[in-house]
Amino acid sequence: MKNKYDSAVVFLYAIGKEHVLPPDFRRQIPYSTISTWRKADYGNYLGHEFRYHFNDSFKAFELAKENERLKQVMYGMARSWISLSHIILPLVKKSNNNKEAQLKILTAINYLKDHLGIDRTLRLLNLSKPLYYQWVLEARFDCFDSYTQLCIKRHPQQLENKEVQKIKTLLTAPETDHWPINSIQGDALRKKKLVASLYSWYKYARIWGVKKKLIKKQLKTKGLIATAPNEYLHVDTTFYSLNDGQKVCISFVMDNYSKMILGYHVSSRNTFDIVRASVSKALKVISQHPTQKHSFLVTDGGKENHNKYIDEFISKLSKHKLTKIRALKDIRFSNSPVEAVHRTIKGRYLRNRKFESIKALNEYLKWVVQDYNEIRPHYKHRPRTPYEVYFDIPLGFDIRKRVKQAIQQRVKNNKCASCMQCTGCKQ
Repeated sequence: MKNKYDSAVVFLYAIGKEHVLPPDFRRQIPYSTISTWRKADYGNYLGHEFRYHFNDSFKAFELAKENERLKQVMYGMARSWISLSHIILPLVKKSNNNKEAQLKILTAINYLKDHLGIDRTLRLLNLSKPLYYQWVLEARFDCFDSYTQLCIKRHPQQLENKEVQKIKTLLTAPETDHWPINSIQGDALRKKKLVASLYSWYKYARIWGVKKKLIKKQLKTKGLIATAPNEYLHVDTTFYSLNDGQKVCISFVMDNYSKMILGYHVSSRNTFDIVRASVSKALKVISQHPTQKHSFLVTDGGKENHNKYIDEFISKLSKHKLTKIRALKDIRFSNSPVEAVHRTIKGRYLRNRKFESIKALNEYLKWVVQDYNEIRPHYKHRPRTPYEVYFDIPLGFDIRKRVKQAIQQRVKNNKCASCMQCTGCKQ
């Protein structure tokens, strides 16, 4: 027997709305039957002129079905976004210096903002409005006369090309190869070679591929902090190998407040003599400082620091009193400040160098200590040196005023620059 179909099914095929029927049901209907329904001339049927009464109902039904389908699609996309957002969002943040990635993200935002709105779209991608509009400007005004591909006339506060070249020259200078980037920036600011923020130095160092970082960054913990010079002194001994493999000992005494190396001594043996010699040299420097008459000497648990000879030496001091305290025992803080000096001296100054004798090493350390104390700006006091902080020597210029003047001059020069792209547009 032939199957009989409801007139509503025939009617849907007649008006071309069969897609609202379930696909499984439509596959059960023979193609010949469907062809017959479609070819039939329903204009010969009495009452066909009243078919328009059903148009609104069918449109509403179609919209409901389409909305249900879109709802399922959006639900699937939302679940996919939740699963992938922890991977995608960090990549969006890292694309700040990647022009190609920025353009792709802006294209995606343009697709979404017409449907979700710009505010909701940016929240979805965890982007701020200022950063989004900055990317839009960078994409709209791409300039090959600038290292950052930003038009210097529309973005006049960026560094001039000659300033960027100056940064490259200073970062690659062999005489400051052992200095970190913040020290080079501080020295340039002091000598008026270049006035630029530390962020700009790091940004262009990444562009040039210049890396000055020596050791892996460690988690910082709050340590012992002095409030004045000579309040806390740190002494410790480190080891260094000569060219023939002999290990020599280097003892440093440094001031906690200024980070200045007050005294050092080199010896072939790690005994109380090396500690006494370095402390004696430090006391000569301390005698030039008029304010402090008593200091706490922080040491670790080494036997060279704790013996009767050192105790007798400290007890006989009259001009400047020392109270020896042991790190992590008498106080809860470690002796890390002087260990940081060891890392700096050995990792920046002594790296890739070998010495034939203790005398040669000692001569080189004289220059090292002078450079560290008096020439190289320290990160904590930038752009001041440890020597200037220890003896409270002012810089001799106002940093804010110098930076403000440099920005004003930079904006003026960039606005007057002959940008090749802008010149071509005018022509």
